[in-house]
Amino acid sequence: MRRLALVPPLLLLAACGPAPARQAEICAVQALPTRPGVDRFGVPPGIERRAQREGAVYGPGVLGGYHIRWWGPCPARADTTDMLLIGPGPWALTKGGQRAGGRQVGYGTCYHRKAGDGWRTVACRINP
Repeated sequence: MRRLALVPPLLLLAACGPAPARQAEICAVQALPTRPGVDRFGVPPGIERRAQREGAVYGPGVLGGYHIRWWGPCPARADTTDMLLIGPGPWALTKGGQRAGGRQVGYGTCYHRKAGDGWRTVACRINP
């Protein structure tokens, strides 16, 4: 009987998540290794500003705040990702950083590009 009580809240939570096609894209990007480093090769100038202005923004919380949508459940997710921006065009950006003892010790951005064979990480950098 208690199991049945969990069904309505779980259905409500699932309804808050992205549409199935978008959820698949989010999970594909989330599964990529995202360790912010210092390289930035192959990223067009201005893509980060365009993504912040035009892209869809996703985060870990259901109540993410101003224009941040919940990214939904994914089987794999990089532990460094705090936020995900999808768009414009074939681009996705993950923002976050490495942690030590639960405390964030660095923050950066990774750039991912969608090609015919799926998503690939192009570059990662540490934010100044």
